[in-house]
Amino acid sequence: MAIAALLLLALATTVDIVMRYVFASPIRGFVDIASLAGAVLLSACFPYVLSSRGNIAIDALGARLGARAARSLNRFAALVTAAFFALMAWQYLRFAVELKQDGQSIPVLRWPVWPWWAAVAVFVVVAAVVALMTAWSRPEELP
Repeated sequence: MAIAALLLLALATTVDIVMRYVFASPIRGFVDIASLAGAVLLSACFPYVLSSRGNIAIDALGARLGARAARSLNRFAALVTAAFFALMAWQYLRFAVELKQDGQSIPVLRWPVWPWWAAVAVFVVVAAVVALMTAWSRPEELP
């Protein structure tokens, strides 16, 4: 779903560019919305990438040390990834709260900015949980 929405965002960006240069009339407020929507949509992809184990992994050391060591290294990497995403989620939550307290809004449309970053924080929390789940599961057990 997030991938399809990213494709729609790319298409809308193309339409905005064409309108900007051909008709001298861009989509009002699109630049502001596109940057925030892009952040939300990209963060929505994190849980899937982690659950499908689509992130980059270097298995050279595990291959040399054997299957048991490889599993231990993969578990360690999943725990570090989960900790990283948990730290990111905490920072995004803090950021969203600050934006709400400051009342910051999108310049052109005057929409509040904090809900967008709160959505990013939620997706990053989900990614942290998914990363933690991958620490004790085999690849075939995850969706």
